[in-house]
Amino acid sequence: MAIIFTTGTINQPDAGSVGLAMAEKIRDDVVAHAAWELVEEFTPSGGSVRWYVFKCLAAESGLPADFFVVMGRTLGNGRLEIALSEGYNTVGKVMSSVAPYGATAGVLYDSEGRHPTTTVLGTGIFSGNPGTPRSQFWIPSGTATKWWLTVAEDGFTVAFNGTSNGFIHVGTYVPLAVLPITMPLQICGNSFSLGAITRNPAVASGTVTQYALSFDFTVLNLGFATDLRYNDKLQSNQRPVAERAITIQMGQGPSQAADTGWALGKHKRFRAGGTAPAGLAFGDAYVLNGRLWVPYLPTDGLIWDTGVASS
Repeated sequence: MAIIFTTGTINQPDAGSVGLAMAEKIRDDVVAHAAWELVEEFTPSGGSVRWYVFKCLAAESGLPADFFVVMGRTLGNGRLEIALSEGYNTVGKVMSSVAPYGATAGVLYDSEGRHPTTTVLGTGIFSGNPGTPRSQFWIPSGTATKWWLTVAEDGFTVAFNGTSNGFIHVGTYVPLAVLPITMPLQICGNSFSLGAITRNPAVASGTVTQYALSFDFTVLNLGFATDLRYNDKLQSNQRPVAERAITIQMGQGPSQAADTGWALGKHKRFRAGGTAPAGLAFGDAYVLNGRLWVPYLPTDGLIWDTGVASS
């Protein structure tokens, strides 16, 4: 199924209500895609958070198994937090094989290169403690936000624009590794400079740091990312953009690559350019490969594929 692109504006009396409306919009538009299901939605007794658990279906994604995306909404301020896992048990509300926080040393990974700990969806939002899911978050501010959402067969991206800006990008990536990566899953966003993956075959059955499942989101491009104000006459008058690489974060220096690996893969559904044209508004698009691509901020060089034909 093609990418589904939706966009709009939310107006509410307070920030908490903005977060509620945004969470429900994400929920409704993600599950409108044939690849996604809402597993459950609940607020634990006495809790301060409402949980939304999504499942991406293997039959649609092409992966060997389903995977899960969990969104938490803090009831008071409307904070939205999204995390990723390979497994989820509805009986115990347990996430497993998460993309974790932390730099804890001496972690024994399983035979697939997955982190061993599990996380129970409890009364509060993700803690940020080592071993818990490395989430990406957005905290609404004021009484309004603009937004866009792209939902594909193997991931989705949501962007926010207003008093509080941001984006969260979750789903599959393209492996560029000789070691096979059968579940190439990642999560990244603007709230942290590090993204996370759920498995790394370089550390299968080994004991290494949790850095093995973190990647550096900040700098590395594959190709020629330059000024987005002008088309490139040598490239069919398209905007000059590059693909975005995923490299394991070198938390202990370059020598860490001998234990955890480094060159992992590249992102799907978005590209990187340079200086943006003046006068762009949120939702304005660039034309690339016959489709419209949107930035999460008008002044930013990262652009996402909407799947919408440019003419």
